[in-house]
Amino acid sequence: MKKKVFVFIIVLVYIAIIIKALVFKSGRAAGLSRAINIEPFYTIKNYTLAFNNGNISFKEYFYNIIGNVLVFIPFGLIIPYLMLGMKRFNTFVLGVVFILSIEAYQLEKNIGVFDIDDIMLNIVGVLIGVILYSFMVRSRGLNGKVNSK
Repeated sequence: MKKKVFVFIIVLVYIAIIIKALVFKSGRAAGLSRAINIEPFYTIKNYTLAFNNGNISFKEYFYNIIGNVLVFIPFGLIIPYLMLGMKRFNTFVLGVVFILSIEAYQLEKNIGVFDIDDIMLNIVGVLIGVILYSFMVRSRGLNGKVNSK
């Protein structure tokens, strides 16, 4: 039980960090002058071109493209661990709802950039986390549940 409380606290801290990093990040994406991007792959293409042309550093490219995937992998791993019995599909749906909520908040409050590419990359991160969780469960032979002791 103590371990589950500890993990729950970690999740709360993780979610607070995600909200701060994604909602209150400063600046606009490379090549974007608008606060809304609903064109799939627009931001990804601009960051890739800017990186290939030497206009942005690898660190900036990595943070904005790869970082958007990496930040949500723990979501797909931790949520099913905390909520034993939650189906992996429901974890995925919860992740998508959380991501859309963050982007909708940015749009409503006119902060950051509402970006379909961010949504797509974040969803890929949740999906990778859910898949990794599934592999962990199978490798431990736990029939869909991770031991909480």
